[in-house]
Amino acid sequence: MSMPRTPGRIFADGPPDLAEILVAALRAPQIDEETADSLTHPFHTYPARLHPATARILVELVARNAAPSDMIVDPFCGSGTVLVEARAAGFRSLGVDLNPLACLVAHAKTWTVTQRRRMELRDTAARIGRQVLEAGKSARRANAEPSPLRKPRGFDPNARDRRLAAWFQPHTRRELELLATLVDEIHEDDAELGDVLLACVSAILYKVSSRSSDTDGTWIDRNVPRGNAARLFVQRAIGLADGLDDLSYQQGEQPKIHEYDARGLGDLVAPGGAVGIITSPPYAGTYDYAEHQRLRFDFLCLRHRAMDEGEIGSRRSFANNSREALVRWRTALAETVATIAKALVPNGFAALVVGDSVVSSHAVYALDDLRDALTDDLQLAAWASQERPMLGSIERTAFGERYKAEHIVLLHRRP
Repeated sequence: MSMPRTPGRIFADGPPDLAEILVAALRAPQIDEETADSLTHPFHTYPARLHPATARILVELVARNAAPSDMIVDPFCGSGTVLVEARAAGFRSLGVDLNPLACLVAHAKTWTVTQRRRMELRDTAARIGRQVLEAGKSARRANAEPSPLRKPRGFDPNARDRRLAAWFQPHTRRELELLATLVDEIHEDDAELGDVLLACVSAILYKVSSRSSDTDGTWIDRNVPRGNAARLFVQRAIGLADGLDDLSYQQGEQPKIHEYDARGLGDLVAPGGAVGIITSPPYAGTYDYAEHQRLRFDFLCLRHRAMDEGEIGSRRSFANNSREALVRWRTALAETVATIAKALVPNGFAALVVGDSVVSSHAVYALDDLRDALTDDLQLAAWASQERPMLGSIERTAFGERYKAEHIVLLHRRP
């Protein structure tokens, strides 16, 4: 989660009614123990995910006085937390992300279909799981031939195998490959269901791999029992279907999700087309989503060149010349704010979650950079900042007497 779980001092400014809501949104991750486990939020891990309890409060804030036909937009939608909450509240929504995995997962978490289709998800996953378990039993019999590894069209199978070989035990790799092969077969006749099932495969990959976590690429010796991948896959699909059942209680449309650069939001949203915007732009030099998801990209065969080249603020982009990279990040932030201003309806609100960071031992104050990026159409309506109390030695030196914080900034589009 991007919001701090360790309570820190909170500072706020602006009209009391707005500032109090932003303070509540910052405090929500420490006091709300239910929202993160509700709906489809638990389906898939995602680095620095916006806390669902924070997203829920912000949806209520930017959409007050809005009609169900109005649209909420998240230009950096990630795994779809804001889209899930907007859908649960009955609003139309649109998400944008350059990460193909993010779009795959966000679509699965907001899959607005009939009860029959949700049952089809459960039944198909269960059937696939049984086939994989039976194949595993057959493989342990004498003279059995191992099931072949996938050879996805358009990808070098040898290069793919070299990248994946170290991360999975042989029996787990075979199970996963067969899972994905059977999902590919479903996809040929039913692309929509196939994509949702592929997201279910993605949801279990790191749990059965030797990768330490999403954000830690360290190799660890993880002993995965035979058949565990198939069982986890079925459990994840059923859990997703259950969450989608809960999401369906509120009437609403399937959110529109685009694999696109947030700076091109104007290509997707007409001027004034968003009643409210909620998003968390990348923090400067903090995360590297292309690297975090590399193993999933390789296994699932997701094309990610645009993501590699266009990811804003990635840690790797600061590796060579941090000063130039910081200028590029601030430029990208200004371009994003400008496109948000155009998309937002007059008198509408945009809530942005931003965080301070350290680049080459120097502090980057996100609130200051966001203020500098404001256009003539946008004004700072209110803000709240929560201090990050637990810092490493480099952070303590960089920030000195000034605290490092997470911020929620509420912007108002002038009439």
